[in-house]
Amino acid sequence: MARSGRRTITIDAPVLITSNKIAVWMDEHWMRDFFDWLKKNKFKISAMNHLQKKIKLTFVDAKECTMFGLKYASRKK
Repeated sequence: MARSGRRTITIDAPVLITSNKIAVWMDEHWMRDFFDWLKKNKFKISAMNHLQKKIKLTFVDAKECTMFGLKYASRKK
């Protein structure tokens, strides 16, 4: 969950980074579904980084990051 005043949040994702720095998605539909969900909820992301089994998102402001954290935590799985 995002802390107060923070603009970044890290979430779990089905991605692995290979030894030669290539991102491999374990679920081919996850990223498309995730971006559709972001668009539907009108979140403004300024940066995204792939980590090992995680994605780090940077938002335009702390409020946007907090709203994302709350909605993402309560989404239907």
